Amino acid sequence: MIKVIPYSQTLGRPRYKEFLQKPFVMDMLYPVSDNVSIDTIFDGWRGKDMLNWFRFRNDDDVVLEFYPNNTYTIKNGKKEYGLEIPKTIEDFINDMIRYDIPIYWTKWIDENFEPKDYLHQDQIKEYFIDLLAKMGKSHELL
Repeated sequence: MIKVIPYSQTLGRPRYKEFLQKPFVMDMLYPVSDNVSIDTIFDGWRGKDMLNWFRFRNDDDVVLEFYPNNTYTIKNGKKEYGLEIPKTIEDFINDMIRYDIPIYWTKWIDENFEPKDYLHQDQIKEYFIDLLAKMGKSHELL
């Protein structure tokens, strides 16, 4: 799984920034609506339509509840935070980071962006070294 990091810790590539400014849709966590045109881009969430609100839970038992009054709640253990529903993907990412909720990309990110776009700027070299090793081509680093 590829951990999501804030945009400020990436190389700051414009195409990736443009993507992060797209509207956040709950189906990006887990498909809960009939809108099949929305890709699930965040890994590890399960969702449920609760009639007039939505609940999502991840593998760490973090619960996100989205309500029709344009608010959502983050429940992490005994802590609970109430917020406005994020307008953009970047807003959602920043909310999760602010409240120490680890989030991960699905394979969708690899299919649509280069690692230089979404990885921490200090991890890019390590990523490519590991990739060459997995391919049995680490000798090409010499």
